[in-house]
Amino acid sequence: MFGLPETFLQITLVENLIGSYRWLWSLSEILHFTGLILLVGIISIYDLRLLGIGKRIPVAALNRLLPWAVFGFCLCVLTGLLFVTGLWANVKTHPMEALVYDHFLQIKLAFIVFAGLNLLFMHKSGMATAVDELGPGDEAPALARVIAASSLVLWLGVVYFGRLVPWGL
Repeated sequence: MFGLPETFLQITLVENLIGSYRWLWSLSEILHFTGLILLVGIISIYDLRLLGIGKRIPVAALNRLLPWAVFGFCLCVLTGLLFVTGLWANVKTHPMEALVYDHFLQIKLAFIVFAGLNLLFMHKSGMATAVDELGPGDEAPALARVIAASSLVLWLGVVYFGRLVPWGL
């Protein structure tokens, strides 16, 4: 029905693994949620600090947690790919159908892209360097606060629409 992209996204190894080992889907969900906890939890704490909550914490201390947020993001990407490629084995939905017709998945992916662009803007605007120097009690610049608020909204949107993805199939 979809032609070449359909064949490209039909990964039979993943389908066979999920079909043969039903526990693999549940394990993938656990790992996906663990990644979300690391990613959204750490980013939320960081953003809230920039918004003025927990001002006594120096931003440099929070920076040490950011590699764990990156690890969480990578975990979410890997398990998310497993979900999309393994859909046929679990719910008899072709991966292309999910990508083309599941509007919740499309919105979730758009939120991820915008969150990435927001992060890129934080670095390109110099705000990342400016907030790195914030000590206990220091207030973040206004632009950094706007970026932090946007980040919170975007990542919570990712979680919200991610929870709706199964209903869009």
